[in-house]
Amino acid sequence: MSVTMIQQTYPLSPLRLGDDNQHVLIAKMALNAIAVNYTAIPRISPVNSLFDENLEAAVKEFQNIFNLPVTGIIDLATWFEIGSKYAMVARLAEISTRGVLVGDVVEDIVEVEEGVQVVPRVQMVQFFLNVLSVYYDSIPAVDIDGILGPETRNAIIEFQKTMKLPLTGTIDEETWNTMYNSVLGILRALPPAAIQLPALIFPNIIYSEGTERPGVFIIQEVLAYISTIVPEIPFVQPDGIFGPETASAVTAFQRIYGLEPTGIVNEETWNKLISVYRELRFGDTMPAPSNTNGG
Repeated sequence: MSVTMIQQTYPLSPLRLGDDNQHVLIAKMALNAIAVNYTAIPRISPVNSLFDENLEAAVKEFQNIFNLPVTGIIDLATWFEIGSKYAMVARLAEISTRGVLVGDVVEDIVEVEEGVQVVPRVQMVQFFLNVLSVYYDSIPAVDIDGILGPETRNAIIEFQKTMKLPLTGTIDEETWNTMYNSVLGILRALPPAAIQLPALIFPNIIYSEGTERPGVFIIQEVLAYISTIVPEIPFVQPDGIFGPETASAVTAFQRIYGLEPTGIVNEETWNKLISVYRELRFGDTMPAPSNTNGG
């Protein structure tokens, strides 16, 4: 089902219990797709054209989550909110399949000459631009290739325009800080199940208590998702700061998966985190990739 089908096909009147038409079918399909990420929304079965009690329950929960009047009726506002969220999860899912190489971008945030391959830094920026493109129409999605070419430079300029920053087209400190904080705000607002992280390569940084870096947020998101399936691992709220709660969750993970329980994330723990996350999230049995770029 295409995003356009939802966004451009609005029923002539609100949908409610007992209705039977193609718009009901579209709503059921869209809500089931959204429910993959927003797990509080009950899955709807059967998926047919009848507005039944299962759909009504799903609509009420959707309205509750997204601060709409909880009526169980799909009015204009609810229909377009369903379309908006369906588009968001579809685009996030597409981004997650591109296989980004993630490294930390905190150190040495200076101008990068066009065409120079600085893989960890540029690929992280490209991933962030793609996340932002879901929420800002003015920011285009880009290929994640680790090269600051014309396409990426243009997307950075559009980001700077949107955020009213100097139009440098480079990853200067102000641009990076604004971009990271914007993405952090977006990802913090989503439940762990709504975030689909790509395969992540160890960035050659040891993470321990007191560390405050982008990579810590990745570790926390991975642990937060795993903890929804493995309850022995305590939930940690992703905030980018490696505090005692994160150390405790890392230690629990290490014990469960046969690693030395240090509470520190080195390459072995990072790769195991990513491997377990990918297996639980996507059924991916491929081992975590090794870092060949020294990022």
